[in-house]
Amino acid sequence: MSAETNAYSHAESFRWWIGDPEMSDEEAHLHDLLALHKATVELIRQQRDLLGYFDTDAELFGDDPEVD
Repeated sequence: MSAETNAYSHAESFRWWIGDPEMSDEEAHLHDLLALHKATVELIRQQRDLLGYFDTDAELFGDDPEVD
């Protein structure tokens, strides 16, 4: 199993919003994945800073409009 496959498996199994009566399971899963995305972006920024890398967000994340 590769690191990417393992990460995908963890992300796929992450559940926080599932069971919220105000949204469908599909919408809840989307919110879960968006939460993981935001957390991952922040962790990447922190690690970049720790290592002293000076890549821009555009270099790290491309033209992703979701990256603040």
